[in-house]
This record gives sequence, structure tokens and C-alpha cells, in this order.
Amino acid sequence: MKQLLNAMIKYATNHLINHIPSYTIRHGWYSKVLGWHIGSRASILMKQHVQMAGVRTSGRKVSIGKGTVINQDCYLYTTGGLIIGENVSISSGVWLVTGTHDINDPYFTDSYKPIVIHNHVWIGIRATILGGVTIGEGAVVMAGAVVTRDVAPYAVVGGVPAKVISERRLRNPTYMLDFRPLLE
Repeated sequence: MKQLLNAMIKYATNHLINHIPSYTIRHGWYSKVLGWHIGSRASILMKQHVQMAGVRTSGRKVSIGKGTVINQDCYLYTTGGLIIGENVSISSGVWLVTGTHDINDPYFTDSYKPIVIHNHVWIGIRATILGGVTIGEGAVVMAGAVVTRDVAPYAVVGGVPAKVISERRLRNPTYMLDFRPLLE
């Protein structure tokens, strides 16, 4: 029975809730049903795909800081845990993938590691961040990058796999994101 309930919650999350043009309803579902912590003025736009092993499993958590914006069409693999700081801008189509498999294990064992994204990070469109990665404060991940290793604070990374391209000159950013478009 629990397995059926989990399947129904996953289905509702990805095929019903993510299409409702109301922050209040979507955020209520994510926080009350899935157990996520969502900070004030955070915006999780429509059409997210949430991959999870189960609802509220193993004490793993999802925390999204205040003022953070997750644009449309992102893939949020939450099983390993997602810790996202404040005023983080996650562009459309970003994949946050906390799970993988051991390709040398005869049982193809799965493993999960959290992704940690610090404050004032900007992740460009269609970038992919893999499990176990920490992205330092103020860092920038360029569009299409595949991040397989930690990113230092204020580094600008790009490419596949992502490498340091430059450094962000802005230090101690104080901007506060407030992006809540109507009906998105």
C-alpha cells in the first residue's frame, strides 16, 4: 500500500502539481507533502520534474533558500539531497542529479550524494550538476556545463566536464532575487 501511495505522490508531483500556475499550491505541495524546506520569496516555476526514491525517504532533505529562483523545466533528482542557498538563480533546463550507479559492480548498485549550492550562485541554462558536488558562494556555471567536481567560490566554470574559465569580479553580492512572474 505504501508503494502505491508513493507512486501516486510522484505521479501527482510530476504530472499535475507542476502544471498548476499557483506558487501557493505548488510550494504547499513541495513543503507539506514532500517535506521540502522552501525559504520566503523563493520561486519554483512550473514544469519541474522531481525524481525521488520515495517521499521523505531516509531523512534526506531538500532545502531551498529565500529568494532562490528555479526556472521552468528543471530536473530535480532529490534522493541524495539538495541544499540550495539564498538568492540562487537556476536557469531553465538545469539538471541536478544526486544519483548514479557503480558501473563496475555486478549488481549495478545505486548510490546517492547531495548537491550543495551556496548563496548567490548562477547556474546557466541546461547545465548539469552531479551528486557530491558543492558550488561555492557567488560561483557561475555557464550554460551547458557538466559539473563533476566542486566549484570554488566566485569561480566561473564551463564546458564538459566543467573547468574554470575565469573568476567573478563581484565579491560579497548583496542583490536579492525577487522573480515571481504571474501564472508561471
